[in-house]
Amino acid sequence: MLSIIQKTHKDRYRKVFCNAEFYTNNQNLFQMWKTRFKSLSNVEKVQAWVIALSCLRRPLDWFGGKRQITFLSETKDLQHNLNLHQLFIDTPIQIPPKLNSEINLIDFINMCKIKAFPESCNRSLCFISSKRYPLIISEKIPSPQELLQIQISGRRIISINEDCASWPATRYSERDFLGFIMHDLIHADHFFLEPLHRDGQLGFFKFIENILTDVTLNKLLLSDSFKSGFEYIISDMNSHPVHLFQTLHALLITEVKNDEFAKNCWANWVHKSNLTVEESKSALLVNSTEFNTVYAKVLELLCIRLAKQNSI
Repeated sequence: MLSIIQKTHKDRYRKVFCNAEFYTNNQNLFQMWKTRFKSLSNVEKVQAWVIALSCLRRPLDWFGGKRQITFLSETKDLQHNLNLHQLFIDTPIQIPPKLNSEINLIDFINMCKIKAFPESCNRSLCFISSKRYPLIISEKIPSPQELLQIQISGRRIISINEDCASWPATRYSERDFLGFIMHDLIHADHFFLEPLHRDGQLGFFKFIENILTDVTLNKLLLSDSFKSGFEYIISDMNSHPVHLFQTLHALLITEVKNDEFAKNCWANWVHKSNLTVEESKSALLVNSTEFNTVYAKVLELLCIRLAKQNSI
């Protein structure tokens, strides 16, 4: 099962990236940036806010050097409407002498590191410009069910609320404003970076779509504990498809506490998708002592097959 474990992604980044005091003390600066960003596209706004706030956390010591291998091989057709000087002028953020202050923001994102800033975020900020990562940028935070449908369509979402006056007191799933955007960027990278891994997740979400009208599932969703776990699986868990199956099955077992009922419920869910005999057997054996790497591979290929049935 090593190959499965190696492809399992977890968002280990802390939930609170900037505290309330940071957002309270910099309101005038945020208002200035908001005016400066007014004419930018939504993609450019996300890039500008993330870079500006990440560097503002340590204005004299944010530069982490240049990366040896860039994310994009060519950027001339992707240029941002701001360069680094235009972003940081009239702010406390200092540009080190070793860095060209006229560097375009796309080239900056592609080439430079910010201290304590995840590479996954950098990669997503680059790939939303090249459209390798098809992301929706919206002020709205989708419900777990809405995010499931967005993922089934082959996309992810970046939620950004530019009401900076609300940032000190607002938490987004326990995250601060910048932390929440970074969380979305990390998940986008986990979802899109490897095409086969993305297809595996898409196939699992298609499996989920096939059981959404199930009577037993909807009764289980009346339980807060099951609902919380289920919504996490369908909206906030980027993982190998086998791990997703295992987590869903384990959630069912934990909630029901009746082996025979849980077994029948799981079998009913498995049979709602049009599976081969081999695929059904592999799904039915999830988390059992008989489950092995052969069955795991069948499940992985099943999810890729289901994904190909979607128009993405």
